[in-house]
Amino acid sequence: MVFFSIRSLRFTLLLLNFFLVSNVLNAQIPVESVFHVNRGKTNEWISHKSNDDALQRIINNAAFQYLEKRQGTIDGLKTKSDWLSYRDSIKNILISPLSKFEKTPLNPQITGTIEREAFRVEKIIFESHPGFYVTASLFLPNKRQDPAPAIIFTSGHTSLGFRSKGYQHVILNLVSKGFIVMAFDPIGQGERLQYLDSKTGNSLIGGPTLEHSYAGAQALLWGVSLSDYFIWDGIRVVDYLYTRPEVDVSRIGITGRSGGGTQTAMIAACDERIYAAAPEAFITNYKRLLQSVGVQDAEQNLYNGISKGIDHPDFLHVRMPKPSLIITTINDFFSIQGARETFDEVKKSYVALGKGDNVEMVEDMGKHESTKLNRMAMYGFFQKHLSLPGDSNDIEIEPFPVEDLWSTQTGQLSSSLKCKTVFNLNREYASKKGTSEFFLPEYSAELAGIKLDRKLSSAVFTGKIVKDGMEVEKYFLENTKGDYALPVYVATKADSKADKVLLWLHPKGKEIILESTFVNELMDKGYTVVSADLPGMGELSNPDFSGDGIVEQVPLNYLFGANLVGKSITGIQAESIDLIVEFIHKDTRNKKRKLHAMIENSASFSFLHYIALKNPFDRSVVINQYLSGPEGITKEYYNPEEAFFSVPGSLPYYKLLNLVELHPKHRLKIIKTPLSEGGVKESLNFFAK
Repeated sequence: MVFFSIRSLRFTLLLLNFFLVSNVLNAQIPVESVFHVNRGKTNEWISHKSNDDALQRIINNAAFQYLEKRQGTIDGLKTKSDWLSYRDSIKNILISPLSKFEKTPLNPQITGTIEREAFRVEKIIFESHPGFYVTASLFLPNKRQDPAPAIIFTSGHTSLGFRSKGYQHVILNLVSKGFIVMAFDPIGQGERLQYLDSKTGNSLIGGPTLEHSYAGAQALLWGVSLSDYFIWDGIRVVDYLYTRPEVDVSRIGITGRSGGGTQTAMIAACDERIYAAAPEAFITNYKRLLQSVGVQDAEQNLYNGISKGIDHPDFLHVRMPKPSLIITTINDFFSIQGARETFDEVKKSYVALGKGDNVEMVEDMGKHESTKLNRMAMYGFFQKHLSLPGDSNDIEIEPFPVEDLWSTQTGQLSSSLKCKTVFNLNREYASKKGTSEFFLPEYSAELAGIKLDRKLSSAVFTGKIVKDGMEVEKYFLENTKGDYALPVYVATKADSKADKVLLWLHPKGKEIILESTFVNELMDKGYTVVSADLPGMGELSNPDFSGDGIVEQVPLNYLFGANLVGKSITGIQAESIDLIVEFIHKDTRNKKRKLHAMIENSASFSFLHYIALKNPFDRSVVINQYLSGPEGITKEYYNPEEAFFSVPGSLPYYKLLNLVELHPKHRLKIIKTPLSEGGVKESLNFFAK
């Protein structure tokens, strides 16, 4: 990526993160796997062939528990009063994150106009936050009602925003039928790139989903969902329409496909001034989404959304009885089964309010795409509910060249105006959060979603590796929740009289024992060395993962999924460390042995969170480059690995250094020296004190 050229060599080296390494290591020589079976070509335990999906399974299981609880609530809603009460509670959850924003002056500018025979286009810039600009176009039919209904058009994931031919086709068809249409660029698309390369005019991060995921991952750490900014932009679009005398504000609709469907559903749920909504190619439900393609890029994920009881039907329940149309295609990657289940559920709330006909669903053959049948259904829906009868046929209309619809001179706000980005807004809004003078470790556990209730049910011994006078016992640890098995190595010398145990956690996972030139030195000092693959590492990482939020080889989709269920990757891994400690303590060979820990780099996030709650280690050394200076995660261009392991919502309240300060210096030492440059000696000297 061009992105790398603007960062230091040290920063680039950080990108050799555990996922890049562990995905290679996952294709191990079979005998090194703890799941290896010495039987011909059968190399894995049948029950653990999908163990590399451990991280996803943990997230999914947590989600399914919340969704089952939610379903129980839904099943208990019978009367109109029940549903109205539920609607109000859901709306409060959806709009409360927006309370941090203020409606400040829009300061709209019309930067140009285009005249066509049947309509006029005004090119517009306005401020949804002070100094944070939105680019848009207002399409005004020459022959229209006075005042006329207006439709907000939200764009899916294209770098062109609403200027792509497919989106222009829909916009111009709506205009031809007499609707005023306001189309605007989402954050990270069109003229609103957040990470602009001024030399190329392109994003330094990548396409729209990567722009969203990079900005969104950092926003989460401040306790903000990128969706908050997307929704607020849409609300301010409605505010702008209210300033236009041509618009009948009692007849406002909204539609968009894919990412535009996401925005349509969320904006319409949060702004009751929108009368009719038609989200396309987004609505499913979380159960089917998690069972199929998994969590998508950042702007689709509310902060702790599933743990707060939110599912896709709620974006429509909260609108009842206003008209809503779910637009789907049968072979979309957004599960059609989930869409059908959502429609069936939402129908119940509308029927309870006596407006069953106000919620509709249309589906057509197709993948993740627009079809003529679906477009015509959408036109007809708005013609009916926004009181503008007419022909709902889909016709061909010549689109504009992309540059003609630019609201700025350069085609990018960042190079045309002095403007803020989401990064700037994060810092502004997060600084308004109150922080406690006294840090409580229990609060870090709550934010990280750590629950030390996963107990060791069995340590399964699967064989031994002998190498250079070292014996490595292989185990996998089963736990009471039964969702994954934790791979562990225990290394000793054949003639060892070990009197200490060292837990060595490294981003590479347990393979460090077989690779390191230092392990014999550690054993010579009387250590039995234990290492493991935490969820997301080694044999618990999925080399085939292909989410749409992978930035610099870091699969941020997992972070977004963990956030949805009120957890974190760090919290999930901290829970697995507790299993390892239980395993060490249950081994009779370790009775009365001192327990030390040597933790490297990204593995230290989970370790520091774990020992903040429960510290069984006599002494611990943490080799952590993230503690060597100002926290890089608060910079505009940050290391996505650091975001991956940081806890959503934690930045306003505590830092890793706060976790360090919980422990006396004789029990925990932070060193900057890599093991290969003297860190082993420094660690052993500390352990020997």
